[in-house]
Amino acid sequence: HGGGVCRVTISLVVIMLELTDSLTYVVPFMISVLLAKLVGDCWNAAIYDAYIDINAYPFLRDEVEFRPSDRCCDVMDVGIVSVDVGVRPSVNDLHELLRRFEYRGFPVVSNTHFVGYLRRDSLIGLLTRLEDSHGPDATIGPHEVLPDTDCTVVRMVPDTHLSQAHVVFKQLGVHRIFLVGPEQSGDICDQDVLRGILSKKTVIRLLAARRAGHGLLRRGGAVVARPVAAARMPDGLVADSSPQEVLLQA
Repeated sequence: HGGGVCRVTISLVVIMLELTDSLTYVVPFMISVLLAKLVGDCWNAAIYDAYIDINAYPFLRDEVEFRPSDRCCDVMDVGIVSVDVGVRPSVNDLHELLRRFEYRGFPVVSNTHFVGYLRRDSLIGLLTRLEDSHGPDATIGPHEVLPDTDCTVVRMVPDTHLSQAHVVFKQLGVHRIFLVGPEQSGDICDQDVLRGILSKKTVIRLLAARRAGHGLLRRGGAVVARPVAAARMPDGLVADSSPQEVLLQA
């Protein structure tokens, strides 16, 4: 039962029998557990793996194989709602942002330059302080938002291979990676322009879709994973101007 349903390892069986001083039955138990595991692997996944899939837990397994052409820019979310402190949005604008979107946080940009990530609860606290001291029409700039912004978030270039992002998700335990790239504006080249966000759930959905082998609309040489809706926001709240789609390379 343990070997077939829970995929109990042979080493665990040996430890349990040693603790109970039942070494006489080590070999028969090892053989039965090994056979049960082999039979179970032929029919279905372990019960713990099944519960992870049923409850849609964002769990990345170690044994993941990516294609050589898999890049972060192919699956990143590009319809990003961000806070542009370069145009100094008002407190009312940011309250409208919180009312329309229930995200746990928002990227902070200054014009095109990526600053960091502002959690929802931190933004609410910042708005409360500013509204109490300066009123609802107070504006917010880089100096006001910087103390509450996490500027140490993980950043990668969009052309990074997905296997490297998988290692970062597994080892650092982060939930999202911010993909930044250069942009030339006259004589100035900004190296930290926000191009998209790669979340752990996006990678999991990609792997699940490939395991299932169906449910995706094929268009040309790519697979359309899901649309990213654009939004028209008040001044200072940036979103893409037209609906886009996230494409997974076929």
